[in-house]
Amino acid sequence: MQEMEVGKGAKRVVAFFVLLVLLIVNGNVDGGSILYYYTQWTFISITIYFGLGSLLSIYGCYQHHKKATGDKVENVDGDAELGTYGSNANNQEKSLGATEDDLVHQYAGTWGYIFQIMFQMNAGAVMLTDCVFWFIMVPFLTIKDYNLNYLVVLMHTINAAFLIGDTVLNSLRFPWFRIGYFYLWTATYVTFQWIVHACINIWWPYPFLDLSSRFAPLWYLIVGCLHIPCYGIFTLVMKLKHYVLSTWYPDSYQCVR
Repeated sequence: MQEMEVGKGAKRVVAFFVLLVLLIVNGNVDGGSILYYYTQWTFISITIYFGLGSLLSIYGCYQHHKKATGDKVENVDGDAELGTYGSNANNQEKSLGATEDDLVHQYAGTWGYIFQIMFQMNAGAVMLTDCVFWFIMVPFLTIKDYNLNYLVVLMHTINAAFLIGDTVLNSLRFPWFRIGYFYLWTATYVTFQWIVHACINIWWPYPFLDLSSRFAPLWYLIVGCLHIPCYGIFTLVMKLKHYVLSTWYPDSYQCVR
């Protein structure tokens, strides 16, 4: 189990530094204007997610090693992002994924909850930004003969790839009611845009956010409704993960649905 945790932690560290480098490069190319875009907000958030996950994985491995070497009575299993917990040998051998409810009350505590919230929030946000980019913006820009920047294309691909890869390895919850965090994230961005435009006469990064348009209420309703299928897509990813792993490892896979 410790080897699995080390591997997961290593992948998170790699993901964090790759995303951080892309974010820095994008900031150098486009400057502070990137902060006007929901896509960049989400990219920053997913970078922080992997940074926090890396720290928690390192912490979990440290606690695992400390417990294993200092207390031979207990075996320690842990999903590093939420710390470690003690369990007997039989339970450890039967579990590939420890439940976060057991772990979250232990060493990582509050940071474990924050990490779980960020996962649930980013999952929907990444699906929203990437689906809009690939299925709406790319076809439209292609028609307009707009040359897509390689960096932009990479950023709208690698974020989802890293997040789905981490999803396969973690055992975090993903209940439907947590879509509220996704809506709260989007509402925070929209409120930020309203405040900026109330103070400064500046262009809207997304035309459908323009409150002066007579179709603004309809656009806001459509964007709000899009959150449901985007969150639903990731829910299907979670269900597929549980199905595949429980089929391949019926005697050992245990994870909170």
